[in-house]
Amino acid sequence: MIESEHPTYAPDRDRAKRLRVAIYIALALQVLIWLGLFVYIARHANPKGDGMEWVALMPESVILGIAPPLAFSREGRMQPVGLIIAGIGIILNIALFFEISREFAGAAL
Repeated sequence: MIESEHPTYAPDRDRAKRLRVAIYIALALQVLIWLGLFVYIARHANPKGDGMEWVALMPESVILGIAPPLAFSREGRMQPVGLIIAGIGIILNIALFFEISREFAGAAL
């Protein structure tokens, strides 16, 4: 096909590529928050405790939700949905991180 027949083809491809990169960045941020929570709990957990501090990682692992946005990043029409889901995951991960840090701060008093 001649490029002049479909002038919107290249911008659509560029938009899809930008959305895919944005989804990958959002997913990487989710993983970094999850790993940061590991480090935070390891540094603030009671060394002589029963280890129940580590239970907080279970909801974080469930919220991590990497599979749906990653699957949606492959589909051109579903990429905005994948980006929205990844953004919601980031917000939930940050909220849980703050909740866990608040719980540790309350235990230190």
